[in-house]
Amino acid sequence: MKKERIIQQLLPVEEEAEIPVLPQEIMVEILSRLPIKALCQFRCVSKQWLSLISDPLFAKSHLQKTIRNDCFYSQRKRVLISSHNLYSLEYASIGRLDENLVALELDYPLKDKSNGLAELLDSARDGFLYCERSEEDNDEVPVMVKLNFPFCVNQRNWVDILGSCNGLVCIAPDEDTLYLFNPSTRESKRIPDPPSSLASNGLSVYGFGYDFLNDDYKVVKVCCGTVCVYSLRTDSWRMVCSFLYDDNVYESGVLLNGSIHWIASCGDGADFTCVVAAFSLEEEVFSDLPAPDIVDTSSEFMIGVLNGCLCVLHSRNQMHNDFWVMTEYGVGESWTKLTLSLSYICMKPLCMAQNGEALLEVDGKLLLYNLEDDSYRYLVVNGIPEGDGFEADTYLETLVSPNSFFRT
Repeated sequence: MKKERIIQQLLPVEEEAEIPVLPQEIMVEILSRLPIKALCQFRCVSKQWLSLISDPLFAKSHLQKTIRNDCFYSQRKRVLISSHNLYSLEYASIGRLDENLVALELDYPLKDKSNGLAELLDSARDGFLYCERSEEDNDEVPVMVKLNFPFCVNQRNWVDILGSCNGLVCIAPDEDTLYLFNPSTRESKRIPDPPSSLASNGLSVYGFGYDFLNDDYKVVKVCCGTVCVYSLRTDSWRMVCSFLYDDNVYESGVLLNGSIHWIASCGDGADFTCVVAAFSLEEEVFSDLPAPDIVDTSSEFMIGVLNGCLCVLHSRNQMHNDFWVMTEYGVGESWTKLTLSLSYICMKPLCMAQNGEALLEVDGKLLLYNLEDDSYRYLVVNGIPEGDGFEADTYLETLVSPNSFFRT
């Protein structure tokens, strides 16, 4: 036994392999090129990697590489679909000849909160809803109402998509309840309600975007002639100005070039004017951009963005087959009217697919439209229940966290 120990001591000892320690800047350069799914997994490698990948500065570096690299951008771009649920669809899969589009269901805030209609139907018995009379009514017999609703009503609320920027999406999963949500990391932040001094009972429309000058994400709320802004950095609301246009804006604002845009009007009769109201997120003031020469002032319109250009589209009012594109931002003479080979009631441009076709949401369906030959085809997206319709937007897969900007 003693002899064996002596022999073992004389044999060469195998050294453990050392993991090379790379300089911090090299690690950042390598990791910033990886997709979000891999980075979320690599957080578990070590405390050092967890700290690095969770750093807001690393998130910015990763975002900048995504925006500047066309290959990264197309790989990390997603279509967000809302239909009593939220779904994510790969941008790169759209337009391929062998396309088999499959949407993945997402987890998001208040996902399992049932809507009021579902609760109402749960209280029904044998297809009838029993309602008690008010105290002022002397008849104590309850009212019995026959329900015609199907009993397979979706249990979830509709999720409104109010805007998307740098991987963060502003959503309203319940009435007057706003969240900033990163669909890639599943992080979210509840936006506090405005203080009572800023609260209003009228219809509210919102816009969402990034203030480059102050490195801040902002939500803009227009309601009852006032404009309020929520700052993620201060986690607070404040009133910034009056809305000096007619109070007939019904759609969410659209982000482009650091401003939120709405189609707006003012005046009556011969004094009627229609403009594109652009709210600067940096200066928090409105400026007027020229609107296309729209003769029919009785129609409703909305703003969109296609391939980096502002669009004006018909909204909610009868069938139309045209829209306008501002080919040079801010230049009224650059408005170009495009006529489509299909008609729509409500249409939203989403993006240009990799094959050069325009991805459009048309009356609750997705389609690819070829602007060269006016051909189009509807897309079948597996994984989404049929019949309910949906709304859509786009987002980037990023590490930007809604919880890393708040100053304590």
